[in-house]
Amino acid sequence: MGRLISIASGKGGTGKTTTTANLSIALGKMGYRVCAVDADLTMANLSLVMGIDDAYTTLHDVLAGRATISDAIYATAYENVHLVPASIDWEHVIRADPRKLPETIKKLKDKFDFVVIDSPAGLQMDAMNAMLSGEEVLLVTNPEISCVTDTMKVGMVLRRAGLAILGFVLNRSGRSEAEIPPEVAEEVMEIPLLAVIPEDPAVREATLEGVPVVEYKPESEGAKAFMELAERISRISGLKARVMR
Repeated sequence: MGRLISIASGKGGTGKTTTTANLSIALGKMGYRVCAVDADLTMANLSLVMGIDDAYTTLHDVLAGRATISDAIYATAYENVHLVPASIDWEHVIRADPRKLPETIKKLKDKFDFVVIDSPAGLQMDAMNAMLSGEEVLLVTNPEISCVTDTMKVGMVLRRAGLAILGFVLNRSGRSEAEIPPEVAEEVMEIPLLAVIPEDPAVREATLEGVPVVEYKPESEGAKAFMELAERISRISGLKARVMR
Protein backbone atom coordinates (compact mmCIF):
# COMPACT_ATOMS: atom_id res chain seq x y z
CA MET A 1 0.00 0.00 0.00
CA GLY A 2 1.21 3.48 -0.81
CA ARG A 3 2.05 6.17 1.72
CA LEU A 4 0.13 9.43 1.73
CA ILE A 5 2.28 12.36 2.85
CA SER A 6 0.95 15.90 3.19
CA ILE A 7 3.44 18.76 2.91
CA ALA A 8 2.29 21.46 5.31
CA SER A 9 3.31 24.76 6.86
CA GLY A 10 1.98 27.56 9.04
CA LYS A 11 2.88 30.32 6.58
CA GLY A 12 2.91 30.77 2.84
CA GLY A 13 6.19 31.14 1.00
CA THR A 14 8.13 28.61 3.06
CA GLY A 15 8.88 26.36 0.10
CA LYS A 16 6.17 23.69 0.32
CA THR A 17 5.78 23.45 -3.45
CA THR A 18 9.54 23.33 -3.99
CA THR A 19 9.79 20.62 -1.34
CA THR A 20 6.91 18.63 -2.86
CA ALA A 21 8.45 18.69 -6.34
CA ASN A 22 11.99 17.88 -5.29
CA LEU A 23 10.98 15.19 -2.79
CA SER A 24 8.75 13.52 -5.39
CA ILE A 25 11.49 13.48 -8.04
CA ALA A 26 14.11 12.35 -5.53
CA LEU A 27 11.90 9.42 -4.47
CA GLY A 28 11.36 8.63 -8.15
CA LYS A 29 15.12 8.52 -8.68
CA MET A 30 15.27 5.95 -5.89
CA GLY A 31 12.92 3.70 -7.85
CA TYR A 32 9.63 4.43 -6.09
CA ARG A 33 6.40 5.04 -7.98
CA VAL A 34 5.39 8.55 -6.97
CA CYS A 35 2.38 10.79 -7.53
CA ALA A 36 2.59 14.46 -6.59
CA VAL A 37 -0.78 16.10 -6.01
CA ASP A 38 -1.41 19.84 -6.31
CA ALA A 39 -3.99 20.22 -3.55
CA ASP A 40 -3.56 23.99 -3.28
CA LEU A 41 -6.87 24.68 -4.99
CA THR A 42 -6.53 28.46 -5.23
CA MET A 43 -2.81 28.98 -6.04
CA ALA A 44 -1.93 25.82 -8.01
CA ASN A 45 1.81 26.31 -8.59
CA LEU A 46 2.99 22.69 -8.52
CA SER A 47 1.94 22.04 -12.11
CA LEU A 48 4.21 24.81 -13.40
CA VAL A 49 7.15 23.66 -11.27
CA MET A 50 6.82 20.11 -12.60
CA GLY A 51 6.42 21.06 -16.24
CA ILE A 52 2.74 20.36 -16.85
CA ASP A 53 0.87 23.57 -17.54
CA ASP A 54 -1.61 22.45 -20.22
CA ALA A 55 -3.53 19.66 -18.49
CA TYR A 56 -7.05 19.25 -19.82
CA THR A 57 -8.40 17.40 -16.76
CA THR A 58 -7.38 18.55 -13.29
CA LEU A 59 -8.09 17.82 -9.64
CA HIS A 60 -10.72 20.56 -9.77
CA ASP A 61 -12.66 18.58 -12.36
CA VAL A 62 -12.56 15.53 -10.09
CA LEU A 63 -13.78 17.53 -7.08
CA ALA A 64 -16.56 19.00 -9.23
CA GLY A 65 -17.75 15.50 -10.18
CA ARG A 66 -16.77 15.86 -13.84
CA ALA A 67 -13.97 13.28 -13.91
CA THR A 68 -12.38 10.46 -11.93
CA ILE A 69 -9.02 10.77 -10.23
CA SER A 70 -7.54 8.36 -12.79
CA ASP A 71 -8.45 10.85 -15.52
CA ALA A 72 -6.32 13.53 -13.83
CA ILE A 73 -3.06 11.58 -13.48
CA TYR A 74 -0.30 12.70 -15.86
CA ALA A 75 3.15 11.26 -16.46
CA THR A 76 5.90 13.85 -16.00
CA ALA A 77 9.29 14.12 -17.63
CA TYR A 78 10.83 12.66 -14.46
CA GLU A 79 11.41 8.96 -13.94
CA ASN A 80 8.65 7.15 -12.00
CA VAL A 81 6.89 10.44 -11.19
CA HIS A 82 3.29 11.33 -12.02
CA LEU A 83 1.27 14.43 -11.22
CA VAL A 84 -2.33 15.29 -10.44
CA PRO A 85 -2.45 18.97 -11.42
CA ALA A 86 -4.83 21.66 -10.24
CA SER A 87 -6.48 24.34 -12.33
CA ILE A 88 -5.64 28.04 -12.29
CA ASP A 89 -9.03 28.95 -13.74
CA TRP A 90 -11.25 30.66 -11.14
CA GLU A 91 -14.37 29.06 -12.64
CA HIS A 92 -12.93 25.65 -11.79
CA VAL A 93 -12.03 26.81 -8.28
CA ILE A 94 -15.63 27.83 -7.60
CA ARG A 95 -17.04 24.49 -8.78
CA ALA A 96 -14.60 22.25 -6.89
CA ASP A 97 -15.67 20.89 -3.50
CA PRO A 98 -12.58 20.78 -1.23
CA ARG A 99 -14.43 18.55 1.24
CA LYS A 100 -14.00 15.70 -1.25
CA LEU A 101 -10.20 15.94 -1.18
CA PRO A 102 -9.50 13.23 1.44
CA GLU A 103 -11.68 10.55 -0.16
CA THR A 104 -10.42 11.50 -3.64
CA ILE A 105 -6.70 11.44 -2.88
CA LYS A 106 -6.90 8.22 -0.86
CA LYS A 107 -7.88 6.44 -4.10
CA LEU A 108 -4.28 6.94 -5.27
CA LYS A 109 -2.91 4.82 -2.44
CA ASP A 110 -3.17 1.55 -4.37
CA LYS A 111 -1.53 2.99 -7.48
CA PHE A 112 1.71 4.48 -6.09
CA ASP A 113 4.37 3.88 -3.45
CA PHE A 114 4.26 7.52 -2.37
CA VAL A 115 1.57 10.18 -2.83
CA VAL A 116 3.02 13.59 -1.95
CA ILE A 117 0.38 16.26 -1.36
CA ASP A 118 1.18 19.97 -1.77
CA SER A 119 -1.17 21.68 0.71
CA PRO A 120 -2.07 25.34 1.26
CA ALA A 121 -0.56 27.03 4.31
CA GLY A 122 -2.38 27.61 7.57
CA LEU A 123 -5.49 26.07 9.09
CA GLN A 124 -8.31 27.32 6.84
CA MET A 125 -10.85 24.85 5.48
CA ASP A 126 -9.10 24.28 2.13
CA ALA A 127 -5.78 23.72 3.88
CA MET A 128 -7.24 21.32 6.44
CA ASN A 129 -9.00 19.24 3.78
CA ALA A 130 -5.76 18.99 1.82
CA MET A 131 -3.59 18.14 4.81
CA LEU A 132 -6.08 15.60 6.14
CA SER A 133 -5.90 13.82 2.78
CA GLY A 134 -2.59 12.44 3.98
CA GLU A 135 -1.87 9.90 6.68
CA GLU A 136 1.51 11.40 7.51
CA VAL A 137 2.76 14.97 7.48
CA LEU A 138 6.06 16.62 6.61
CA LEU A 139 6.19 20.17 7.92
CA VAL A 140 8.17 22.89 6.14
CA THR A 141 9.40 26.05 7.82
CA ASN A 142 11.90 28.84 7.33
CA PRO A 143 14.31 29.71 10.16
CA GLU A 144 12.32 32.68 11.49
CA ILE A 145 10.67 32.45 14.90
CA SER A 146 7.18 33.43 13.69
CA CYS A 147 7.33 30.87 10.90
CA VAL A 148 8.61 28.12 13.20
CA THR A 149 5.95 28.74 15.84
CA ASP A 150 3.11 28.92 13.31
CA THR A 151 4.25 25.68 11.70
CA MET A 152 4.52 24.06 15.13
CA LYS A 153 0.85 24.97 15.77
CA VAL A 154 -0.19 23.35 12.49
CA GLY A 155 1.67 20.19 13.49
CA MET A 156 -0.09 20.09 16.85
CA VAL A 157 -3.52 20.40 15.24
CA LEU A 158 -2.77 17.69 12.69
CA ARG A 159 -1.46 15.31 15.33
CA ARG A 160 -4.67 15.76 17.32
CA ALA A 161 -6.53 14.97 14.11
CA GLY A 162 -4.79 11.60 13.98
CA LEU A 163 -1.99 12.19 11.47
CA ALA A 164 1.57 11.03 12.10
CA ILE A 165 4.09 13.88 12.04
CA LEU A 166 7.22 12.57 10.34
CA GLY A 167 9.28 15.65 11.17
CA PHE A 168 10.12 18.97 9.59
CA VAL A 169 12.30 20.58 6.96
CA LEU A 170 14.19 23.78 7.74
CA ASN A 171 14.22 25.51 4.37
CA ARG A 172 16.42 28.40 3.14
CA SER A 173 18.88 28.03 6.00
CA GLY A 174 21.86 30.40 6.00
CA ARG A 175 20.05 33.32 4.44
CA SER A 176 20.47 35.63 7.45
CA GLU A 177 22.70 35.91 10.49
CA ALA A 178 19.62 36.63 12.61
CA GLU A 179 17.85 33.34 11.82
CA ILE A 180 17.15 30.50 14.27
CA PRO A 181 19.84 27.78 14.26
CA PRO A 182 18.64 24.27 13.32
CA GLU A 183 19.09 22.87 16.82
CA VAL A 184 16.98 25.67 18.34
CA ALA A 185 14.28 25.20 15.70
CA GLU A 186 14.17 21.50 16.59
CA GLU A 187 13.74 22.35 20.28
CA VAL A 188 10.85 24.68 19.48
CA MET A 189 9.15 22.27 17.07
CA GLU A 190 9.61 19.26 19.38
CA ILE A 191 9.71 16.88 16.42
CA PRO A 192 12.64 15.48 14.40
CA LEU A 193 14.50 17.78 12.02
CA LEU A 194 14.71 15.69 8.87
CA ALA A 195 16.60 18.06 6.58
CA VAL A 196 18.22 21.47 6.45
CA ILE A 197 17.89 22.91 2.95
CA PRO A 198 20.53 25.62 2.48
CA GLU A 199 19.98 28.97 0.82
CA ASP A 200 21.39 27.86 -2.52
CA PRO A 201 21.45 29.94 -5.74
CA ALA A 202 20.96 26.72 -7.67
CA VAL A 203 17.48 26.33 -6.16
CA ARG A 204 16.50 29.82 -7.35
CA GLU A 205 17.98 29.18 -10.79
CA ALA A 206 16.08 25.90 -11.04
CA THR A 207 12.84 27.65 -10.10
CA LEU A 208 13.35 30.24 -12.83
CA GLU A 209 14.01 27.46 -15.34
CA GLY A 210 10.92 25.54 -14.21
CA VAL A 211 12.97 22.44 -13.35
CA PRO A 212 13.32 21.16 -9.76
CA VAL A 213 16.88 21.43 -8.51
CA VAL A 214 17.41 17.69 -8.00
CA GLU A 215 17.15 17.41 -11.78
CA TYR A 216 18.49 20.83 -12.78
CA LYS A 217 21.73 20.72 -10.75
CA PRO A 218 21.96 17.38 -8.90
CA GLU A 219 25.44 18.13 -7.52
CA SER A 220 24.35 21.38 -5.85
CA GLU A 221 24.07 21.58 -2.07
CA GLY A 222 20.32 22.14 -2.29
CA ALA A 223 19.80 19.07 -4.48
CA LYS A 224 21.92 16.90 -2.18
CA ALA A 225 19.86 18.04 0.81
CA PHE A 226 16.62 17.08 -0.95
CA MET A 227 18.04 13.67 -1.88
CA GLU A 228 19.01 13.09 1.75
CA LEU A 229 15.50 14.09 2.78
CA ALA A 230 14.03 11.52 0.37
CA GLU A 231 16.27 8.81 1.81
CA ARG A 232 15.11 9.61 5.34
CA ILE A 233 11.46 9.74 4.30
CA SER A 234 11.77 6.35 2.60
CA ARG A 235 13.09 4.89 5.86
CA ILE A 236 10.64 6.36 8.36
CA SER A 237 7.42 6.78 6.40
CA GLY A 238 4.84 4.31 7.60
CA LEU A 239 6.16 4.23 11.16
CA LYS A 240 3.83 5.77 13.72
CA ALA A 241 6.63 6.21 16.26
CA ARG A 242 7.77 9.50 14.70
CA VAL A 243 4.91 11.66 15.94
CA MET A 244 4.65 14.94 17.79
CA ARG A 245 4.30 14.61 21.57
